[in-house]
Amino acid sequence: MHTLAATDVGHKLPKKAHAYAAWPLVLIIFGGAIGLLYGALAYVINIKVYGSELSKLNKILANLLCGMSALSAWWFTAQWVQSYF
Repeated sequence: MHTLAATDVGHKLPKKAHAYAAWPLVLIIFGGAIGLLYGALAYVINIKVYGSELSKLNKILANLLCGMSALSAWWFTAQWVQSYF
């Protein structure tokens, strides 16, 4: 069984897949450090999804679900941080 490292998967994907996977990085603009954390995590997960053997529709749905989950996590973390300051 041969497994690919994360760097191997990233180099074999077209630029279009990287662009689609990177949409959660918009959290950096209005999310600050917390947005960077969740946006980067979602990007890495999306790259793994696009490197998998899922169907095209499942890849797109997983991409959207991952990004929306990052957005929700950012929102709840921001609310939690604001409650203490």
